[in-house]
Amino acid sequence: MSADLSAADPILRSTVGPPTINRTAVRAATLILLLIALTFAIAGQRHFRTRPESDWDAGITYYLLAIGAFSLAVFIGDRRLGKIENEPLLTPLLGDDRPAYRQAVTQAARRHRWRAGALMLAALLMWILLDQLRQSALPDYALPFWMWVGAIGVYVIAVAGRRPALPPDWRWRLKEQRGLMALVAAIFIAALVLRVWNVGGIPPTVSGDEGSQGVEALKFLRGELRNPFVTSWLSVPTMSFIFNALTIGPLGHTAFALRLPWAVIGAITIGVVFVLVRRLKGASFALLTAALLAAYHYHIHFSRLGSNQIADAFFMAAAFWFLYRAYSRGRAIDWALAGVVAGLAQYFYAGARFTTIMAGVTVAWFVLREGRRFWNAQWTGIAIGVGAFLITAGPMLQHAIRFPDDYDARLNSVGVFQSGWLMREQGVRHQGVAPILLDQFKRAALSYSAYPDRVSWYGGQQPFFDGAWAVLFMLGLGYATLRPFDRRRFPMLIWWWGGIILGGMLTESPPSSQRLITTAPPAVFFVVLGLVQIASLLQRALPPLRGATRAAPALAAASVMVLSTLSLNYYFAEYTPTLVYGNPTAVAAMGIVRYAQEKQLGPDDVMVFFGAPRMYIDFGSIAYLAPEVPGLDIHEPLTTTLSAEALPPHLRPTFIFLPERVNELDFVKQTYPSGEIEMIASPQDGSTMLVVYRVKRDE
Repeated sequence: MSADLSAADPILRSTVGPPTINRTAVRAATLILLLIALTFAIAGQRHFRTRPESDWDAGITYYLLAIGAFSLAVFIGDRRLGKIENEPLLTPLLGDDRPAYRQAVTQAARRHRWRAGALMLAALLMWILLDQLRQSALPDYALPFWMWVGAIGVYVIAVAGRRPALPPDWRWRLKEQRGLMALVAAIFIAALVLRVWNVGGIPPTVSGDEGSQGVEALKFLRGELRNPFVTSWLSVPTMSFIFNALTIGPLGHTAFALRLPWAVIGAITIGVVFVLVRRLKGASFALLTAALLAAYHYHIHFSRLGSNQIADAFFMAAAFWFLYRAYSRGRAIDWALAGVVAGLAQYFYAGARFTTIMAGVTVAWFVLREGRRFWNAQWTGIAIGVGAFLITAGPMLQHAIRFPDDYDARLNSVGVFQSGWLMREQGVRHQGVAPILLDQFKRAALSYSAYPDRVSWYGGQQPFFDGAWAVLFMLGLGYATLRPFDRRRFPMLIWWWGGIILGGMLTESPPSSQRLITTAPPAVFFVVLGLVQIASLLQRALPPLRGATRAAPALAAASVMVLSTLSLNYYFAEYTPTLVYGNPTAVAAMGIVRYAQEKQLGPDDVMVFFGAPRMYIDFGSIAYLAPEVPGLDIHEPLTTTLSAEALPPHLRPTFIFLPERVNELDFVKQTYPSGEIEMIASPQDGSTMLVVYRVKRDE
């Protein structure tokens, strides 16, 4: 895949090592350490897959030994066989030791007074907008929305500065990058196809949460939901539902329309991850990461759902990209866009708020690492980024201040401290806080190698990685964690570990796939890191490969193709037919939807549902996919004849029973003796899932 790029940007290219050492002995030691690392890692992964959970401490020990041997092998290889030269120049923009930037800013403001006026205009627009939103309700929010967009646009234009001129050799540079651009385009197209193809049918079940988000989009289209700057269903910001309405409006209330925008977001994330990793580790490393993420089953799955969690990774990758551009270029536009991205994340899934935390940690790390000279050079940029964040997130931050219980409702319900879960668990387990939190941490941290998903959002029987994926990931993650302050790996480390702690350890029931999907890109990054380091060691230590400059890129590219094939086969051939996504209740709901569509039920019919207390007719996927069919729940079990007066007049009833309430059908027959019974089997195991009794029109 990267053969054409190896000369300009090889994955691995080693320098000539010191001539006085016994290089044969070093190569042998490196290979032995690598073999030990792989042996222990494979043993650890096998332990996780074949032994009971109570015996997993040995698997953890195997992996720790593997990480130690692997890190030592890489250290010896770099020091004695030549250091890897695959990384682009990444240096911070530093200023003088004296704080001369304030004078420069003042002079710029005097030369460009319109910028000061534009900033004042942005502030004025935001003040007016926030004042309007403090009112109880507005008849129309179109003007406030465009005021918000205008305030962001005016602010960014005001701080952007002059557009830099194209370099004189831009045509030559463009020509040199044609091969790279073609590969990136091919990866993006493949990622888009893998996410959009038959997105309405894979996964076959539309879950209740998916459907509920679709219902909120329908409310916006009907004018029932208007304010884009508040929260709604499960404290999710309404902006997310408005975004979904962009496809549901023209395409109708279908699974395809519900899922399409998130599939596109998932594919775009691949491109954003590419540009981020290219800035950190070079083009070849970025190509491998993007290609592997494009084929990663966990990321594909959440890209194919009509739910907004997949946007978490998009916002995080974009924020890191702009921050690292600002770190090395010092341009105000990069700082501003980083702030805008962090602000926009406030309007989607609650997990996307993690972007703001990680952006703040990264900026603080920049300042602490580089010291006063960096602060002198970049403090105005940091201030610009903070201003952009406040302008963008302002309406949602005001909502959070005014209605903190609504804003934090989701966190309050799933956080181990906020929900009272930790206190309850102490009584159930008869343990203290420390061992319970340690167990939480272990379950979250080993979600990619040992523990399977505990919720029906994904629900696979294996961890997020398995086999070779897991081995490479653990080696790459362990090696990077032992060097936490390397600025090329730092964003991926805090991204992954931050997500594991905040979205895993500190929430109920880890690992929960919907809360950890943001960690998928850095996890794939560590898979590639482990793969590239192994390829480097093999090329430098094995005589047949030492003279082949393209051996390591070829090994890495071939390995990525094999890993991608395994991942795609798992998702489309093994996982999808199991129908585990969405749980049995969601599968039953899809049975009701398909029956209503096949029998062409409409406004003149009513679905009378005997499902309580396990399930109700307003289940999210039913309400979204069949909103035109009226529904009625029979809450209490029938003990006598059903009265026709209890049903809506002039509507033909179709009675639907869950198996545990099918004995009440006899009471319905006494009132409606002429009907047709149809048994609907479960697609999972063939058992009776629903019993339908449809009354004839003349009754």
